[in-house]
Amino acid sequence: MSAQAVERKLWDDLTAQGVVEGEYVVTQRTPWPIRLLMGAAGWLGALFFQVFLLGSVFAATSGNGPAMLVTGLLMLGGAVLLYRMAGEGSGRIALGQFALALSLGGQGMAIFGTAQMLGGEWLVDRAAFWLAVAVFEVALYAIVPNRLHRFVVALGAWTALAFALNIALAGARHYGWVVLPWSLGWLMPLACAVVTVFVLKEHWLAARGDHGRWEPGADATLVFALAAALLVTGANHPLAGVFDERGAPRLLAPWLAGALIEAVLLMFALFECRRLHVEPRIGAAVLGVTLAFATLMVMAPAVGAGVLALALALRRGSLAWLGLGIAAVIAGFVWYYGSLQWTLLAKSATLVAAGVLLLAVRIVMRRMEARP
Repeated sequence: MSAQAVERKLWDDLTAQGVVEGEYVVTQRTPWPIRLLMGAAGWLGALFFQVFLLGSVFAATSGNGPAMLVTGLLMLGGAVLLYRMAGEGSGRIALGQFALALSLGGQGMAIFGTAQMLGGEWLVDRAAFWLAVAVFEVALYAIVPNRLHRFVVALGAWTALAFALNIALAGARHYGWVVLPWSLGWLMPLACAVVTVFVLKEHWLAARGDHGRWEPGADATLVFALAAALLVTGANHPLAGVFDERGAPRLLAPWLAGALIEAVLLMFALFECRRLHVEPRIGAAVLGVTLAFATLMVMAPAVGAGVLALALALRRGSLAWLGLGIAAVIAGFVWYYGSLQWTLLAKSATLVAAGVLLLAVRIVMRRMEARP
């Protein structure tokens, strides 16, 4: 059944219930090849425009921080005007993509110009600078209502926040990479908790009319959380607990990131059991299985984050989130098994135990379904 047929059936059902009135209006959708070509045309036009800008304005303002900042802000102002001209859902795909490219270029020039104006490389190595960049991205999120633009700047805000935390924890710049799993190990569970809260409160946001405002941020937060979980799974290692070179802090408990993400997963399972009013014994079994699986996969937080994404996707009926969750689970298993930080025996035993647990749960569930 096509999407248009599904919409028509839904409209007829709502009309029969008296929820809506009037005739069904067919939603005109531009075919995806046309949208792809129009988007490419917008980026191509923005590329030529910004190459001209870099060749003329940037060459003149190179090393001049205030001039670069002003140019970047002007580019951002132009992007905002183009977004208002394009409008959300107006079909002006090329104009919207041109505005996105212009906004990204303006952000880069504004941030780079500010860094040069206030101290250059010295400022870039400070956590406060990246915190200010995160606040700047949040402001752009509020100013520009475009969905794709909000997704991009929200992802930029999380990335800037990760830079700020990593610099704050690194201690020594030369060994900053050592702290990366540790800093992302804190941010990744926080991002997962933010996404979980969004899903639990989604009906409330929709009733207030704020769902469209916050959904792009939730999408970006989920993407950041899954990417960070994959990085932590691949980069974490037991030696991080004893590595202490030139002031770099000692990294404690390589299992901590996995434990935090599994705590978020357990919290979501608890809320779902309460929402669905399941029987106490079934709720206890669900929480017990979740806790057992979380314990087994504590060294592979990407798997836990992927399972959480799957659960959230099923709760809200999102195919995009479902695809992200499946990809994260598969990649998480591969990255965990392919990492060199753990012995082959430990990884194999963990994966076998997790597989046996899930197969046993499936058998029990099939028997429960067969009962009258």
